[in-house]
Amino acid sequence: MKKIIKWFAIVFASIIGLLVIAALSLPLLLPLDQIKDYAADRISEAIQREVKIEKVSFNLFSGIKLEKIWIGGQKGFSDKPFITAESLDLHYAFWPIFRRQIIIQEIVLVKPRVIIEGKGPVGAREGPWGQGGQKARGGFSVLINSFQIQDARIDYVDQETKTTSSITKANLTLSGILLSLVKPIDLKFSAIAEYQGKNIPFSLNGKIGVNLPAEKIVVPSLTLEIAGEQASIAASLSHFKTSPLLDLSISSHKLSADLLLSIFTVGTPSKNKAQKGELTAQVNKVMAGLPSKYRLKLKVDLANISLQDFRLDKMAATASLTNKQVLLTINELALYGGKLTGTAKVNLSAPGLSYSVNNLKLKGFNSTPFINTLVESFLTGLPDYKDLVNKVYGTLDLAVDFTGRGVEADDILANAAGKGSFILSGGEIKRLKTLSALGETIKSNTLQSSMKFNAVQSGFALQSRIITAKDFKLEAGDIKVGFNGAIDLAGQNWVAGNRLALKLSPAASQGLPSQLNLFRDDKGWFALDFEMTGPLKNPIPKPILDRPIETAIGKLKIKIDAQKIEIEKKANEAIQQQADEAKRQAEEKAKESLRKFLPQ
Repeated sequence: MKKIIKWFAIVFASIIGLLVIAALSLPLLLPLDQIKDYAADRISEAIQREVKIEKVSFNLFSGIKLEKIWIGGQKGFSDKPFITAESLDLHYAFWPIFRRQIIIQEIVLVKPRVIIEGKGPVGAREGPWGQGGQKARGGFSVLINSFQIQDARIDYVDQETKTTSSITKANLTLSGILLSLVKPIDLKFSAIAEYQGKNIPFSLNGKIGVNLPAEKIVVPSLTLEIAGEQASIAASLSHFKTSPLLDLSISSHKLSADLLLSIFTVGTPSKNKAQKGELTAQVNKVMAGLPSKYRLKLKVDLANISLQDFRLDKMAATASLTNKQVLLTINELALYGGKLTGTAKVNLSAPGLSYSVNNLKLKGFNSTPFINTLVESFLTGLPDYKDLVNKVYGTLDLAVDFTGRGVEADDILANAAGKGSFILSGGEIKRLKTLSALGETIKSNTLQSSMKFNAVQSGFALQSRIITAKDFKLEAGDIKVGFNGAIDLAGQNWVAGNRLALKLSPAASQGLPSQLNLFRDDKGWFALDFEMTGPLKNPIPKPILDRPIETAIGKLKIKIDAQKIEIEKKANEAIQQQADEAKRQAEEKAKESLRKFLPQ
């Protein structure tokens, strides 16, 4: 977009400069038709395109008017003109001419239409358009006080997709140019942009301070209004001849990022699916055209920002660009009840861009609406994407560091590497497939239904399309799940060697088959380990029986030994009782014999 604006300015600067000379020096010497032809030839030579002017009229004391201006397109594209305009009016001050000053009070370009033809996104456009620009000769100085464009239209025609996007009813006024060294120039601009079949009105109003000797342009205050929403912009451009530095700050209390993008992304996206590597090639081409000397300082302070269906409550961030290296600091990003902070670095000179994110922290994040919006916005291509909506509820805390490279999904996934941890607390899980598969295996209805949990937490790492969970824990009162292992994101499969530990309380495990009682502990808790196998969509839990069986056998052995001791104890007690009874009977017999032997 910047490239288009730059060359557009060069073209009009060339036209204005040459017309000023022709309008003020030639009418006294040549007929109007010769002036018209002379001006058209000189402009054509300057911008390297065919130029036609249908009519020219001149008033010595007021100015010159050119009607039906036509500027041809670039070779290799269609026969449509690059620029057409109904008229170009130049109104000048007469008496300063005798002091060798050409003071243009007003330049008005009426109903210009610009047709830009290209292939692909903005940046792959027509060019070059010539060097442009000439200075008045003969010792005259040319001064312009006001410049206007009335009812302009800009069409971008994409030859690949056969689509056209437009900015219409564009009006621009720059006034107070003569006093620019004393006070800022007044800027007023309004237009309508087409976006997704809608007409979006937008406008810019503010002041521009220009000090060319000091190589500085300052915009102290600029108001951008889009469909009734506003943003305030302050900027300065300095050192633009050597190493241009743009210092920019943007603030807003309510703004739709969709509307903002619709203005700066002239061109309709292709309806055809992009070929692999196409986006990367386009990004590389754009970044290669960005000079290393360009510098940027950006400060953003936004509130109530929307992007598609996503919502940002607040965004406070700073960014800098030096030698094609971008440093981004997120001081606060408030969204969905949470707060995000962190830093990021982007290398624009690396193929496909490379980036690293450090100390990214998210606290108090309401995961449900965000995940639902994410699914509904980007995952609708999955046949069962509805199964992902309203699955997980809770408050998320996250900490992560990662690096990556690429702008296409496959490259992002292949090159992403990082580590971090998360905890999801006070939430609910709606029939998670992994737990449902476990429930089907052990005939547990509890695992096949929704469950509220106290916390889900884990450490994780990502490398070579493999995400590894470390010390994953889910606690839901009567249910406890632990997991250590990995998932293959590329193949959407479980990686062999993982372990999932399941524990169910006596209440949660009530009704399990009696054969599984072997896996209960002394307090009645059911405990069994599994290895998750198969695809993520339809997981297959494989019970790990070696250790539970050994434990169960050990329990049986202990029980048998206890029973043996009990039997021996009872036997000894019976023998003792028999001996005591025999002794008692012997004593009774002895007493009876003694009584008989000793009668009373």
